[in-house]
Formats: sequence, C-alpha cells, structure tokens
Amino acid sequence: MGILDWSHVSESRFVFPEIGSVSLRDKVIASIKEAIFSGQLRPGDAVVERHIAQQMKIGTPAVREALVTLYEQGFVRRVANTATYVNSYSMEEVKELYQLRVEFELLALKWAKIRVTASDLAALDQIIQAMGAAAVGREVRRFYELDLEFHRCCWQLSGNRFLIRSLENLVPPLFAFVVAASDSSVSEATAYEHRAIVSALRSMEEPEFSHTVRQTLSTFAMTGIASMAASQPGKPPRK
Repeated sequence: MGILDWSHVSESRFVFPEIGSVSLRDKVIASIKEAIFSGQLRPGDAVVERHIAQQMKIGTPAVREALVTLYEQGFVRRVANTATYVNSYSMEEVKELYQLRVEFELLALKWAKIRVTASDLAALDQIIQAMGAAAVGREVRRFYELDLEFHRCCWQLSGNRFLIRSLENLVPPLFAFVVAASDSSVSEATAYEHRAIVSALRSMEEPEFSHTVRQTLSTFAMTGIASMAASQPGKPPRK
C-alpha cells in the first residue's frame, strides 16, 4: 500500500467538539477556595468528601481529585485514614513562610524589572486604585482579592513559570490563612503602599530597587503577623 496523501483534504473537514474551559474538578477547587477565603471554612476545619459531593450533587471522584490538588497547593492537609483539613499554621510557621515569600517575590520582581512595559505598570496602578476604593467602601473581601491579583500580575511579569508556580503554591494558602486568622480590616494606606513596588519597577536601579522592594514586602509581612497576634485567642475569624 502506498503512502496516503492528505494534502488535498481541507482542514475545514476536521471538526472537533468544543471543550469546556473549566473542568468539574476545577469548579470544585474554586468553590472550596472561595469557602476558605470567605471564612466559611476556617483553619483546622474538616473537609468531608461525601458532604461536599452531596451538596454539589456530583460524584465523590471529582471532589477527591480537587482535594488532591488543593493538598498539593498547600490549602489543605490530609491525615491518612482520618480526614482532610483546612491548613493551619503556627505563628512561627507563618513567620518562616513570610520570610520565604519575601525572597521568592523579590526574585520575581527583579526578573519582572527587565520585562515590564508601560502598559503593565498602568495595569498595576489601576489595581492599586481599585484596592483603595475597596478600602474606602470597607469591601474587605474585594480588597484582598485585588491584593492577590496585584501580586500575581507581578509574578507573571517575571516570565519564569517555575517561580510563578512556587509562588502560587506558597502565597495564596498563606494569604487565606492569615486573612481567616486575623481581624480582617483594610485601609487605603495599605493599598497605596503597593505604589512603592510600581515605582521600583518603573525607575529604580540597584541597590535602591532591592532595598525598596524588600522593605515593602517585609512591611506587608509584619502587618499580617501583627494582625494575627492582635486577634484574641479562640475568637472566630471575621467573614
């Protein structure tokens, strides 16, 4: 049999079905993360597969897959033959995680510095303005969503997918825990402190760049730790 010549076949004859952009597992992941960030699921709470499956009216395999991913991302911990729990950290662990976050994010911003464009800086400025507006309106959840969006944009600018993945596995779980374990108040001042990072990306050179970024990130860390420390022991986190 000779070699078949497909060159005469029009590409339009191959029609593939449209694939949904969000899988069932991803929807479950998004729902559980929403519950964690909103305070409906708190640090140390059990996450029961069958209960979630019943409430969502789906099979347990999709929930199990979602919990495996959330475990890999650091949002939950799994105890063999027991249950899955929302991650909880000691104060010392939070300090260590913040220390690691500062170093990783400083590296990301150093790499972002050589790739950032005027439109990127304008987009970051817009997020800061929106954070300020959320603080004025006391939209706590909106404020923290924008805060995380700002930092994610900075990570993306680094152009290194492995560093981005590391930050995604480190920061959102830490962020969710600190928000849940603290008195969640927000201020315009905190929003506008992010301008220091934009200014560094826009015009600063070393060593001023690293000093400014490190100082700003460290301030965010100290604010989070102080907020946790100020919360009364045993007091439920604010939603």
